[in-house]
Amino acid sequence: MSFFLNSLRGNQEVSQEKLDVAGVQFDAMCSTFNNILSTCLEKCIPHEGFGEPDLTKGEQCCIDRCVAKMHYSNRLIGGFVQTRGFGPENQLRHYSRFVAKEIADDSKK
Repeated sequence: MSFFLNSLRGNQEVSQEKLDVAGVQFDAMCSTFNNILSTCLEKCIPHEGFGEPDLTKGEQCCIDRCVAKMHYSNRLIGGFVQTRGFGPENQLRHYSRFVAKEIADDSKK
């Protein structure tokens, strides 16, 4: 984030394209985080009444393992996708129309 706010190269400007990419990356990271959160909470935290205000040792260990597995699998799949050259611009014919619509919608705001 410091790149956007106050980089060492003070004369470098941030282009709209870089901001758009950062926005997509933020949305993807937010979606991944929320997915990990909901999956691990569903798996590790019991739904019946809460007896204690803090997590038990078993719940903590379960969440740690769950988050580690989800993070590892996300990185593994991301690496595979990158090596195969998969990208929305290559695989999804309608992607350019979607991006153009998103940019147009954002410019109206």
